[in-house]
Amino acid sequence: MSNLDPDPRLQPTPRRSSTTGWIAAAAVAVVAIVAIAFIATRSNQPTPDQQAAAVQTQVAGAQSAQAAQDATIAAQTAAQSAAQSQQNIQAQQDRAQAASAAAADRQAAAASAAQSARDASARAPDSSQPPAQSPPSQP
Repeated sequence: MSNLDPDPRLQPTPRRSSTTGWIAAAAVAVVAIVAIAFIATRSNQPTPDQQAAAVQTQVAGAQSAQAAQDATIAAQTAAQSAAQSQQNIQAQQDRAQAASAAAADRQAAAASAAQSARDASARAPDSSQPPAQSPPSQP
């Protein structure tokens, strides 16, 4: 074989160029551009279900806040009531101590009066005996 006469099996065959690949790539690019345009221009309006859920969430939040405020007021009222009850109990205890002290004073006064009566009766002449006669006076 010579350089001038190459083997026909080794010679490259001319290839036809095909545009099918370019058409497919262009179609994918057009679809991507349309999808991006749709996403960009689409309005973000919530659906009625989403709106209802948002309203329910707001209502639940408001109710929770109101419940917390009511609980705080109830706790304050209970604390005030407990403090007032404690003051009332203390006042009752003070009155009971004063009454007990007054009763002890009355008992002591009664015992003192009874002792005084016994002492006075011991010093008094016996009324069951006739009075002693004094000697006749001499002129």
